[in-house]
Amino acid sequence: MKYKALFLDLDGTTVVLGGMTPSIGVTRAVLAADKKIDVCLATGRILSHALPVVEVLKLSGLCVIANGIQIYNPRDKKVVQEIAINETDVPYVLEVMRKYGLAVRYFDGESDIPYTDDVDPAEILSLYVEGIDKKIADSVITNLTFLPELSAHEMIINSINPDNIGLEIAHIRATKQHGIAEVAKRLHISTKEIIGVGDGYNDFPLLMACGFRVAMENAVPDLKAIADYIAPSVTADGVAHVIEKFIL
Repeated sequence: MKYKALFLDLDGTTVVLGGMTPSIGVTRAVLAADKKIDVCLATGRILSHALPVVEVLKLSGLCVIANGIQIYNPRDKKVVQEIAINETDVPYVLEVMRKYGLAVRYFDGESDIPYTDDVDPAEILSLYVEGIDKKIADSVITNLTFLPELSAHEMIINSINPDNIGLEIAHIRATKQHGIAEVAKRLHISTKEIIGVGDGYNDFPLLMACGFRVAMENAVPDLKAIADYIAPSVTADGVAHVIEKFIL
C-alpha cells in the first residue's frame, strides 16, 4: 500500500506530554515526509497550544484540532470547520459534572476558560474537566450515554499517573475519527490510504479512522491491542521510525 497521508497525535506521540518542540530526529523526518505525502495532526490540544508544534514542523496538511472540534488549515492560517456541542445538552452535562463536584472549563474556539453560570451556552464548543480519577470519568460518561449527540474523550494529562486524566464532552461528530474522514474527503483520498499514530485514550478514534494503525510503545494497553504496528516510544523518536519505515 502506498500511503498518501500521515496523521499524528501530539502529546505522547510527536512530542513528550506538554512539550512544544519535537526532537531533531522527529522534525527532520516530518519535513522529509511532507515532501512525499500530506502530514497532518489529530490532537486533543486547542489551536493556540498546537500552533507552536505546527510551526516548528512547518506543517501544511489540514489539522484536526481539539479532538475534532476544529479543522485548521496551516497554509491559510484559518479554521475551516468547527462543530459545537448542542446548546440543549449543556445544562444536563453541567448537572452531571456538578454531582461529582468537578471544576468545569469550556472551550470557546480560542481559549480554555473556567465555566461560570453567566456564560452563554451558544459560546460553548465543548466542556472539559482536568485531573480527575479515571473511575469518576467513566461514571460521568455512563451518565451521559443516553444523549445521542454527545461524545466523550478521555485524555492522559500525566504520564506518571495515567489514571489521573482529562475528560472532554463535545458533539458526537467532534472526534478525531470524524475530523480525519472530513480531511480525507477534502484531500480526495481514501482513509485506507492514511497512517495514524497515537498513544492515548482519545486516539482510539484516530486509529479507527486510518488504514494503518500505529500505537507508540508508551501507549495505553488497549490502544496497542488494536494497532497494526507498535512504534518505539516518544522519547525514542517513534514517529521518526514510522516515517522512515513506512513512508521514506
